[in-house]
Amino acid sequence: MIMVFLLSGCGEADSGNPEIEVSEALGLMAEKEENGHFAAERIFSFYGDLYEKAQEAGTLGDLEVMRDCAQRLGEEGYAVVDEENQMDMINPEQVRLFCEAVDQKQPAELTLIVLDYSGGFLKYDLRTTDGRVEIDREYEQVINGSLKSSSTASYTADTWQYTEEGYLVFSGTYYSESYQVLLSSDVSEYAAIRVEPLKEACRALNRQYLLPVGYGQNNLFLVDWTETDYGELDFYDQFDQFYPRIYRRSNPYVADDNLNVGAVYQIPADTFETVIGSYYKIEEESLRQKTSYVPETETYEYRPRGFYESGYEDIPYPEVISYEKNSDGTITLLVNAVYPKENTSRAFAHKTVIRPLADGSFQYVSNQMIYPEEGYDSWWYAKRMTKEQWQETYGYEAGSLLSEAEKETLGEEALAAAGKAGEVYKDAVVEEDLIYGHVVKDFSRERRNRVVSLLGKAGCVSVTDGANMENPDLIQDFYDAYQEKQDAMVTVYEIHPNGVIGACTFVYRAGKIQTYYLQIAWQKGGIPEITSVAVSDVKQMKLTPKGYFIYAYEDTPYHASLRQYWRVAPLSDECREMTEKYVQGISYVNYNLLVTDWNSDNVEDILMPCMFADIYRIAMGEALQPVHGEVPADIYERIMTAYFPVTIQQVREICGYHADTDSYPYEMIFARQYPPFGEVVDFVENPDGTITLFVDGVWPDYDSDCAFTNRILIQPFADGSFRYLSNTIEKGELEIPMIGP
Repeated sequence: MIMVFLLSGCGEADSGNPEIEVSEALGLMAEKEENGHFAAERIFSFYGDLYEKAQEAGTLGDLEVMRDCAQRLGEEGYAVVDEENQMDMINPEQVRLFCEAVDQKQPAELTLIVLDYSGGFLKYDLRTTDGRVEIDREYEQVINGSLKSSSTASYTADTWQYTEEGYLVFSGTYYSESYQVLLSSDVSEYAAIRVEPLKEACRALNRQYLLPVGYGQNNLFLVDWTETDYGELDFYDQFDQFYPRIYRRSNPYVADDNLNVGAVYQIPADTFETVIGSYYKIEEESLRQKTSYVPETETYEYRPRGFYESGYEDIPYPEVISYEKNSDGTITLLVNAVYPKENTSRAFAHKTVIRPLADGSFQYVSNQMIYPEEGYDSWWYAKRMTKEQWQETYGYEAGSLLSEAEKETLGEEALAAAGKAGEVYKDAVVEEDLIYGHVVKDFSRERRNRVVSLLGKAGCVSVTDGANMENPDLIQDFYDAYQEKQDAMVTVYEIHPNGVIGACTFVYRAGKIQTYYLQIAWQKGGIPEITSVAVSDVKQMKLTPKGYFIYAYEDTPYHASLRQYWRVAPLSDECREMTEKYVQGISYVNYNLLVTDWNSDNVEDILMPCMFADIYRIAMGEALQPVHGEVPADIYERIMTAYFPVTIQQVREICGYHADTDSYPYEMIFARQYPPFGEVVDFVENPDGTITLFVDGVWPDYDSDCAFTNRILIQPFADGSFRYLSNTIEKGELEIPMIGP
């Protein structure tokens, strides 16, 4: 194990134009990453020949190959196991000793290797002092025969336990810039690794009877049922599971390409009953009573799961821990559900009985939930909709303000409009995406602005982040008609950073507002295609005097804000540039930089450690990557004294300086929902070279685009850096946020 220490000086900050010289410290951090990859290369070298042979033989991913690779690493002294816990850990005593050290609050270190079935591995470097566990995790993939570092993370374990079932279970959170952009939160990571051995017969039974079905999108192992009473067992889900095994091909009865549209099939009775009858001893009459059988056509009405029935992906997995052969030839399996996300190796337990048949096939006989006694809430499992719920969700045309002919016309118009920008997408690199169908790789701001311009010239309302809306007068006309209670319609084309175009049509009729949303993705060669359709009721809509169009849906979409919005009125390029450089990403709700009146006389009032990550991003142009929850003092102090009129002494007294490690603690911010953001609406260049920014706090979720107004004094420097000198804030439409300690 190679340990790198970051050393830095303790001198006062220089006066005048500060320079942020952190290259040396960052270089050491880069060296640590390089050394870490070197260690990974060394690990791979111990079993690389086995990987190459398996790849040539087509046996890569076989359990026996995995065992051979693990054995090689075990001989080199590593604690090692496979990612699916299908073999006993090698050198488990290392893990036990480390866990004892954690319990006794003694210092210890451990490297734990988790092999994956594609040839790569996870490497956990664990350290403990005073009962706290620090984790460095690397994921190494084998690509074209070479080892590539896919991802790394460092975090402190929030949970850590060695369970009664013999598992090491731990979790923690770390910062990821891409994840912050997507969900405004840190990444949570969970692990459940079996340390204690398990009978191979239990694992073999698990692989044959439990794991192929699992707990995803079916309730076979989640409810009580027997051959005399099938209870709530969903046979449609069982049809999905077993059709490919019986007919040796993919299930043709699938959801519509547009997941917001419901599909309905009539499956011939012999097909449906053959699939179910192969795995269950059930009479035809009983099966028909528990499903939607149509006697006139001798078919089963079948509705495949759609978007709203997809359930949760991060789910537990079954593990057979014991079994008993019964006198009637059946086998009773005792099963624990291992759920890393809930930090448990026994989220629930059940007994499942199977009946092996003479031809090598088998049937499921019963399932009984046995733990916990009060029952388990399988919240991640989505039940299929009832017929009434399905009609209400997918049969939205009954409540739509648009006729089918109007919808068809809007679709044609949207594709025609998108085609106007086809030249921008013609040579773009298109990648498949589960949610959007296809997305464009590295779709730059310049390209997005070009699409906005082309659609604007075609007479469309078009917009993207960081650019003025084209043809905003059409929004004004629509809103005027809405206020006068006149029927109206307008379509806004929004270009997203992944190249997808959202065509959102607002319809006002008979006192009701709806949106008809078409998602347009791109095939290779610049060919647009509609990949999603949605109709939503709008409960509130407002066009502010300042020029923000703010609206709210009756039912807020998952992971969405309370309000949706666009800036309709134009904003000068200078104000946009200053917003991005000086204000973007600074929080009104997590620390008091923007909500306190301050200058050099009382600057200590705003020195809150949790703001450092945002200031670091502004200074360095990248997200902060703390090492074991610490930031080297050299980096911390140079940035803080560069961007604020403070001394190193002030920073050390207030921000938690650790003299023994010459570092500062990284204080993580847990993102709050729906915060306001700042927008520069005017500025004054002062005679002394400073700039006064006039900033509006925009808080769409409270229907305000001028919630409060800041006056921020900035001192720019010749090298492009700058310093915050002071701030004042005045209440606007809303109260100024209060920041806790």
